[in-house]
Amino acid sequence: MKKKKSNLSAKCERVGTLLMLVILLQSFGIGVSRAQSSDEPRLTVEFSETPFIDVINYIKRHTKFDFLYNNEEVQKILAVTHSFKSVPASQVLQSCLEGTEYTFRLFQNMIVIQKRQKTLEPVTVRGKVLDEKGMTLPGATVIVKGTSIGGSTNDQGMFVFSLPKMDTIYLLVSFVGMETREVGITNFNQEVVVRMKPDTKEVEEVVVTGYGNVRKTSFTGNSVTVSRDELLKVSKTNVMKALEVYDPSFRVKTNNQWGSDPNALPEMQIRGQSSIGVKDLDRNTLSKSALENNPNLPIFIMDNFETTIQKVYDMDPNRIESITILKDAAATALYGSRAANGVVVITTVAPKSGEVRVTYNMVGTISMPNLNDYNLMNARQKLEAEVASGMYEAEGEDFWFKKIRIEEYQGKLKNVREGVNTYWLAKPLRTEFNHKHSLYLEGGNEEFRYGIDLGYNNENGVMKGSYRDRIDAGFSIYYTTSKVQVSNYISYGVTKEKESPYGEFSQYTKMLPYERYKDDDGKMLRILQWSRVLDFEPYNPLYEADLGNYDKGQTNVLVENLSVNWFIKPTFWVKGELGISHSTGKREAFIDPLSVKNNLEYGDDRTNVGSLTLTNTEYTSWEGKLAISYNESINSHNINVGGGLEVKTTRRRTNTGTYKGFQSAEFSSPEFARSMPYKPNFQEVQTRLFGMFARLNYSYQDIYLLDASLRIDGSSEFGSDKRYAPFFSGGLGLNIHKYAFMEKYDFVNHLKVRGSFGQTGKVNFAPYAAVPTHEIDIDEWYISGPASSLMTTRGNRDLKWEKTNKFDVGFELGVLRNLLYLEFSWYNEITNGLITDVTLPSSTGFRTYKSNMGKVENKGFEIQFRSDLLSTADWYVAVFGNLAHNTNKIKKISDALKAYNDAVNEYYNQEIESLWDKDNPNLNRVMTKYEEGQSLSAKYGLKSLGIDPANGQELYVYRDGTVSYDWIATEMRNIGDEMPWGTGSFGVNLRWKNITFSTSFLYEFGGDFYNETLIDKVENAKIEEYNVDRRAMSERWKKFGDVVMYKDIKDNTQTTDPTSRFMQRNNVLSWNSMTIGYELNREMLKRIGIENIRIEVGTNDLWRLSTVKAERGLSYPYANSVNFSVNVRF
Repeated sequence: MKKKKSNLSAKCERVGTLLMLVILLQSFGIGVSRAQSSDEPRLTVEFSETPFIDVINYIKRHTKFDFLYNNEEVQKILAVTHSFKSVPASQVLQSCLEGTEYTFRLFQNMIVIQKRQKTLEPVTVRGKVLDEKGMTLPGATVIVKGTSIGGSTNDQGMFVFSLPKMDTIYLLVSFVGMETREVGITNFNQEVVVRMKPDTKEVEEVVVTGYGNVRKTSFTGNSVTVSRDELLKVSKTNVMKALEVYDPSFRVKTNNQWGSDPNALPEMQIRGQSSIGVKDLDRNTLSKSALENNPNLPIFIMDNFETTIQKVYDMDPNRIESITILKDAAATALYGSRAANGVVVITTVAPKSGEVRVTYNMVGTISMPNLNDYNLMNARQKLEAEVASGMYEAEGEDFWFKKIRIEEYQGKLKNVREGVNTYWLAKPLRTEFNHKHSLYLEGGNEEFRYGIDLGYNNENGVMKGSYRDRIDAGFSIYYTTSKVQVSNYISYGVTKEKESPYGEFSQYTKMLPYERYKDDDGKMLRILQWSRVLDFEPYNPLYEADLGNYDKGQTNVLVENLSVNWFIKPTFWVKGELGISHSTGKREAFIDPLSVKNNLEYGDDRTNVGSLTLTNTEYTSWEGKLAISYNESINSHNINVGGGLEVKTTRRRTNTGTYKGFQSAEFSSPEFARSMPYKPNFQEVQTRLFGMFARLNYSYQDIYLLDASLRIDGSSEFGSDKRYAPFFSGGLGLNIHKYAFMEKYDFVNHLKVRGSFGQTGKVNFAPYAAVPTHEIDIDEWYISGPASSLMTTRGNRDLKWEKTNKFDVGFELGVLRNLLYLEFSWYNEITNGLITDVTLPSSTGFRTYKSNMGKVENKGFEIQFRSDLLSTADWYVAVFGNLAHNTNKIKKISDALKAYNDAVNEYYNQEIESLWDKDNPNLNRVMTKYEEGQSLSAKYGLKSLGIDPANGQELYVYRDGTVSYDWIATEMRNIGDEMPWGTGSFGVNLRWKNITFSTSFLYEFGGDFYNETLIDKVENAKIEEYNVDRRAMSERWKKFGDVVMYKDIKDNTQTTDPTSRFMQRNNVLSWNSMTIGYELNREMLKRIGIENIRIEVGTNDLWRLSTVKAERGLSYPYANSVNFSVNVRF
């Protein structure tokens, strides 16, 4: 089969034919060199001591001619002083070269400068272009330097063309993602081999801010950019977990409650906690999401439009081109009221022109439950612990009670002897294989490009029955001319999720190991003998899981993003953008009529058992932007300035209804319900944001740098008096390495210092909290009419924006061509006017209202280090590491926070009357109070001297130094801070020929952890009722003089109020990821029509070392995973 000739080969053959014709004409003395075409452009210009090279450049700018010349020879031509008026370009050249030893030849569109009396000889230039691995690069661009003559290499990476012979011909070779190479050719009889190198600076050259791209060399802001390849080295499925490896200030908060639950969305912070958010007393520990109205979350921008964390969480990393994390004011102030907690800007992959290309990715993941942090007793150990605790002594009890105790012990002993040792932790769990697929098709030409992406992600959790599945599709088009650029992306995604019917994992940690869960026929028991974890009744949770209970949901998301760029000039353009996002959600939660979750009491009406709760949500957002930009270099000045308007409106509708009275789980639709005891609840929330902004990025000689921005935002969420607020930033920088005196320190290839200051804000609080709202009394509607209403919130029209003043300084240092690269930043961020609840007297009819009270400071530093130790054709070795330190301090608190502290004290003063009351307060937990000089993440309790060896009681130290055995809430103080002193990561990237290896580790140290496992499962272990930690019988006080950790096991207090005795230093090192990859030989694959195949095997969360031994994943366990992936490109 004949192969098509490349554009370059065809073009060069035509040039060669033309040159042969010219030589033939020369041999007959026909001087075509000075032949003037009737349509040759005429020039009017005056030269005064102008170097000849500038004359050439002038003619190139004002004509369509290309020039071919020897640069060293042209430099010898004398400067030109001459004026011309409407003279053909050839005559201008003839006059400028008159009296010199040089002349020119004009061939079609190319002018060759050469010495007189020199005959043109054609030469053939041949060569091939290879990548760093020696693989051919089809489509590489090869042009003659200083001209537009050239084309692209063919499918074998070859190029060939004919040119007039010069002493040296310089070629420029370029390819996407590679450094441009300049190659000088002097030997025209030898094939040229050009080996390209990856452009490691390509992603770093510009900073994507969402409001325009800024050259990184001239940018004074603080940002971190992560490429798609870097993300995939850490995680093939989870973007959030990958980001914290590359930026130490970006931290995904550890969720000890929900572990690896696929439906528990992560909470993250950048540079610590700047606001109070949900207080411990108000926190619902069973709520999976802490994202709604969270004042500490960054905002996420995808392709210039704000998006949700859920969208990013569900996103396929293969669709991402790069992610930029903006942190300081110079980088974030353009986002004004949304930027106090940082900005995460995501750029997706744009389609490339050329022949149709298809890329397919598949990731298979094996997820395995991780139970290493559980240390529970087996059947024999548990029974021995019960005997040791005196459970069966029954001293002072009557005969019948003793008889019951003896029979209970004998029944348990019988099961143990028969080999019953039920490992309850494994019963609701599974090892699961998950798979993710993505397909991307792209093609088009330079003017019109298109891309189609399809994706499917199946993610089953390690608890049986739980899953989160995603299906999405998208279509993008790019239309580009010299004046207009239009891009449009539309996508549609469906997410289906379901909770595990097995309930909370913590209930299985309490189950008794000598308990049988099946009868002799292998049928699941409904009632157990001794375990009472469901409503303090002996129900079998495994039987409950087999009923018809379910909790599932589905979300559909449609996104349309349109962008139009009008280039008035190449350096001046107007851009309009419109983004529309519409999502609908439906959630169904059904309780089987046979379930214990019906919470029936004696005498309740059993015709209303079973319930179905339906929740429907609809969310729509419109976002429009109109911006102008001007970007031009004038002599040594580089100016990038812009401004514009932005409007965003959102609307959320929610309605919820509950149906009761079902005969069977098989008939769970609303029409089978007996009644709807409550009227449906409907809520609609609308918000509007309007902003005006201006920005400037300026540099002089690329040494002196300046950034400035101003934004004015108005939000409907504030009262009418305080809706608008200004936000600003300014930054200065120096590229020291570009000073002339740095040439003698050539080992320093990059040295930059920068600093910035500015103010940003936030609006994260519940809708309508700032304005008075009314609620219609629907129950009285039919009596008094719709006018009957109650004011539900007092509102505060004077509520102001929370504002954060950010100060940031730092430097960047690159040595020996970035063999060693170091980046350091120090920052101080003060948030003023914290929005919090103010407690009101009950006589007002309201509990609280929102007000600005308080001030919080975050300050710290960040260090980024990387080193390319070795980079050759066969080898690449690089290491990286980073560290972040943040200190959080409350500078000022309000009376409202002092009142909250009193409420915490009152919480601990409650009495527990019955241990069997499921509504008992959890007095064992530790909470945060708010005091000036302390941290927002500080935990409060009494300082402890430990267990008194004399009597086995805990000894406390009050604030004034007094020692006592009495725990008093008002004596609580800061006993530890959850915020670690330092967090970071380190890793290694290796390549040998076609084999790659990468690994990363995460670490944190200096933080504190309140170990409730030691309280619930050790000191206050309810040995009579539940399984307990194996440490429950060790280090117990028994007699006078015992120096131990825990109280007497026979102490029936059953509560341990917050005390420093259980606050432990938490230092953690985790092996976060490891990936090994192999790329098949491309030359071999081309024979079967495949461009590339890459295979990788990896793992996440291999192991974790911690100084704290505590149960993790209380409601849903953690998991380890092993994955393999295949990437195929056609």
